[in-house]
Amino acid sequence: MSSAPKSVVVTMWASAVVTVAALVTVASLPNALDGGTPSGAPPTSTTAPAPQGQLYCNTGPCKVLATQRVEGDQVELLTDKNGGNGRIRVGRDNTHSIFEVTIGQYAARLTPQSLSCVLGRLAVCLVSGEAGDTVTGELFVRGPEAWERAQSAYVATAGLMNLHDVDGNGVAELVTAQSSCGSGASYCDSYFLEVWSTETEQMGCTAPVTKIDRLPGYPSALAPAKSALRKC
Repeated sequence: MSSAPKSVVVTMWASAVVTVAALVTVASLPNALDGGTPSGAPPTSTTAPAPQGQLYCNTGPCKVLATQRVEGDQVELLTDKNGGNGRIRVGRDNTHSIFEVTIGQYAARLTPQSLSCVLGRLAVCLVSGEAGDTVTGELFVRGPEAWERAQSAYVATAGLMNLHDVDGNGVAELVTAQSSCGSGASYCDSYFLEVWSTETEQMGCTAPVTKIDRLPGYPSALAPAKSALRKC
């Protein structure tokens, strides 16, 4: 059986304006993770008292699309009217951090199901959206001092991703379903799970299966055992 191909990891740049095609071409896995986490300054956030005026997403006012309560913090996913441009607002009392949601630049659309959070030693939230037959997502982590965003976006070519504590260390990892045939294939007989830590470290992949419904935890809670992971 042929080994599973490496999936695409798109390195986030706060100031970059590039097309999806260019990202898929140039941001392959070895380059994105060569020598550790991607180089460059991490994405920034704005921390300030609760704004008195209207918060804008793209050229229009933001609306609250989804909300979750995480360890005393309220996490809100805000979007424009089309679900293509968004922000994460998180905080408590009168102080909030506001992050730009960047997966919209990869044509991902945000819905009320786009926000999911998992509690643990460190709380983790996933923002994801569909783009054709793939799903793109990014992670936000409650660090010791404040919320932070991981430096990469992740693509699930088989259209599924979720949070799950694979190694049992109290911090959820990102589990993505991948198709060995790539996105857009009319028929495929090889699927596998790929696991990423919140530090943008590829933890491993499961052995390929011939049908997507044979992936552990399919479809709503992908949950591979740590012992089932091998080098991708």
